[in-house]
Amino acid sequence: MVFSIALWAPSWGGMINGLLTLRGAWHKLRTDPVIQFFAAAVTFYGMATFEGPLMSIKSVNALAHGTDWVVGHVHGGALGWNGFMAAGMFYWLVPRLFGTKLYS
Repeated sequence: MVFSIALWAPSWGGMINGLLTLRGAWHKLRTDPVIQFFAAAVTFYGMATFEGPLMSIKSVNALAHGTDWVVGHVHGGALGWNGFMAAGMFYWLVPRLFGTKLYS
């Protein structure tokens, strides 16, 4: 359990670093879909990496075991983090590959 709890530091360090890359550019979050997808992905990453070590605590695991919380944790990490990151990369890559703008 101690090592699982210790995972909070590097995981949240990565998440905070991801969000701090927007320092001075938070205004772009309103208009740039790539930044919106990346910010959502990093937020889901933070939630998933918070819940994982939390659920390693035996008393919390006893409450969470067999509930939709476990399913939500896995899907939040898999679909939220990876899905939003992939969508952001798609929105960034396609206009550069085909030399055009995405239709909006």
